[in-house]
Amino acid sequence: MSYFFVNRPSVASDITNAVNYYKSINPQLANQFLFRIREAKSYISLTPMGFQVKYKEVRTLLLKQFPYHIHYLIDDTKQQIIILAIIHAYKNPQDYSGGE
Repeated sequence: MSYFFVNRPSVASDITNAVNYYKSINPQLANQFLFRIREAKSYISLTPMGFQVKYKEVRTLLLKQFPYHIHYLIDDTKQQIIILAIIHAYKNPQDYSGGE
């Protein structure tokens, strides 16, 4: 079964904030961060159910090299992987499963 990705609107600002931070340190880090997001999404698309449920139905995957987690839900009926947030691992946990 093939799933496609859908991002909650706040995901764009999550990525922009992290990219701007890493760009201020070194532009190569910003590019590497974006690469790691693409890589993580590839892993998720191969085995969407393969990652641990952290709360409610929300699963998370830690990016390689960077302390950020992708929080996502799976909607089997619509064949969607819904990215809820991409947040720093040390940020206070929050329930991202609710609506926008």
